[in-house]
Amino acid sequence: MIIKAKCRNCNKEVPAEQFQLHYKLRMMVCPDCFRGKTQMQQEKEKAKLEKPVKPPGWDIEDDYLEKHQRMREKEKPQFRRIPGTDHIECICRGCKYSFKYDPFRKKPSTCPFCNEDIPRVNTFSLL
Repeated sequence: MIIKAKCRNCNKEVPAEQFQLHYKLRMMVCPDCFRGKTQMQQEKEKAKLEKPVKPPGWDIEDDYLEKHQRMREKEKPQFRRIPGTDHIECICRGCKYSFKYDPFRKKPSTCPFCNEDIPRVNTFSLL
């Protein structure tokens, strides 16, 4: 005689001898929950619900342009003049680390955190 028990995670009835202790959930779960199948299904359902609604007339070209715009914003260097000094505040485009940069001596030449090159700065606009 097979004894079935209900999984507390997914409410599915499974033979009791197939239950296993899940280390993250800290409870006995069915084999599907143990392998992560139910969690993947829940994430897929959540992704379907959270999918943003596109306006009428939205097409593949608009998706491409939106993606391209996001990439250009990521590549664009971010500089701000620090009042009272010759230094500027630079925000690294790779790791978003904020640091002081001297455009006249060009120091530091790379980001101190991730070692990515700093793009050229027009020093005339900073005077």
